[in-house]
Amino acid sequence: MAPILDIKNIIKQRTSEQKNSPKHILINLFPSQDFQKVFDLILEIVDLQTEKNIPVLTISLGKKKDIDEIILFKSIELLEKKALEHKIKITIIGKWYGMQGQLVEALKKLNNETSEFDHFFMNLCINYDPKQEIVDACRVIMRKILMEKIDIDSITPEQIKDNIYSSFLMPPNIIIEPSLEFSGTFLWDSQGAEIINLNKPVNDITKQDIAKLI
Repeated sequence: MAPILDIKNIIKQRTSEQKNSPKHILINLFPSQDFQKVFDLILEIVDLQTEKNIPVLTISLGKKKDIDEIILFKSIELLEKKALEHKIKITIIGKWYGMQGQLVEALKKLNNETSEFDHFFMNLCINYDPKQEIVDACRVIMRKILMEKIDIDSITPEQIKDNIYSSFLMPPNIIIEPSLEFSGTFLWDSQGAEIINLNKPVNDITKQDIAKLI
């Protein structure tokens, strides 16, 4: 079984008002008309994560077509500064290595510079496809079967979990969607999560909207 993030220390630091707060919040921030506004909101949500002592925060920016790579590249340094300030480990999830070269290098640096932190955890889904995640997990398992490392009849839901991109994460408690549609982010782990629809355009979402739900 894949190791799950240890969040005990963060939970211990919660106030009595925060004790029932979710341990993992997933927020989908796509599609948008103004990607700069999206990233400005992300920086505010990072502050909210530390204010509310939320151990794990996941933000999905959608697929490549949803992302302005130039703005993302120019803004990464601001996110890195926030992460270093709050000691947040940032993990990039998805096919982000297929983005522009400069952006890929900036994302690698963001990963590396924050890799030793274990106080808060933030996952940024970039060029992420929930169905492809499960397809890729199935491919890994099939290779193990062909190599006779596992038996086909022994496949379990836990083995699927062990081979998805988010294998090291606990499932989200809350999934926040901008519209009434479910985006499918972390499709394998979505069962049991509370899905909250803000029913407003991404660029109209504010930090206060998110804070009310925590």
